Amino acid sequence: MKGKAIILIGVVMGLMAGALVLLMVSRQPAASASAPTPVPVPVVRAAQNIPKGHEITLEVVQLVPVAAGEPVPAEAVRDPMAAVGMTAAMDIPQGTVLQAEMYYDREAASALGQQRPAELFQPGRVAVSMPVGDLARVAGGIRDGDHVNVIASFEMIDVDRETQIRKPAEGEGVQIPRLTTQTILQDVEVLRVGPWIAGATATGGAEAGTAPVDLSGVVTVLVTPQDSVVLKWLIDLASEGEASVTLALRADGDSEASDTDAATLEYLMRRFRVPNPPKLDVTTDTIVVRGAVEPR
Repeated sequence: MKGKAIILIGVVMGLMAGALVLLMVSRQPAASASAPTPVPVPVVRAAQNIPKGHEITLEVVQLVPVAAGEPVPAEAVRDPMAAVGMTAAMDIPQGTVLQAEMYYDREAASALGQQRPAELFQPGRVAVSMPVGDLARVAGGIRDGDHVNVIASFEMIDVDRETQIRKPAEGEGVQIPRLTTQTILQDVEVLRVGPWIAGATATGGAEAGTAPVDLSGVVTVLVTPQDSVVLKWLIDLASEGEASVTLALRADGDSEASDTDAATLEYLMRRFRVPNPPKLDVTTDTIVVRGAVEPR
């Protein structure tokens, strides 16, 4: 009889425990079981450090989902193409969520005169403008943000060291200048091609009535302070007709320095095996055609 009572008590306690479990489950919110899993919101982040003044390309940004609980700026950029082609208005560290205020349209800002040139590049470099014709700037193909090499040509003559007067040629005649060409600066960034405000001109001098100078052929580049002195010397020499300057366009992403040899007549003859023709007692003369020329 005593054993039956113990079994009965165990059964009752088991039933009570089961009822308690059912009661607790029934009190759980029904909505929690069916609540949808939040979908991560993708935003555009900087895939690497983007310096102030640099163009934003697809290679330097990435579309990344935001982790659960991570705050997202209200102005966060959702489409990478909204930032591609723009210019960084500040230093953007790697991993930063891009916002519209971090970049701007350089061409539009320049056309409206809204952007100060000094805001477009980092300390340690200076901007120098130089007049360059279409032929000397890849037929006008150089654009803002490109990188170029600066090549200069000079014609050398012999002078007296003390007086700096041109030495007379031996025998009759005058000295023939000797042309030499060399790469002066490499991997120079182009900040701006043409004037900062569309259609702008500059006066050619202080005299009254001086005609305005077209600035469409002016190229502004970024160089070190020391190289700016080199460019100034070249510009002054070119303005006197004693040097010519050409810009060679570099491929995108090419920053490798090259060791170039100066080009002279002797160098070309030696490298390309150009013979020095022997002197003869005859030569050619200009053909003068008199009368009508009829095709044969």
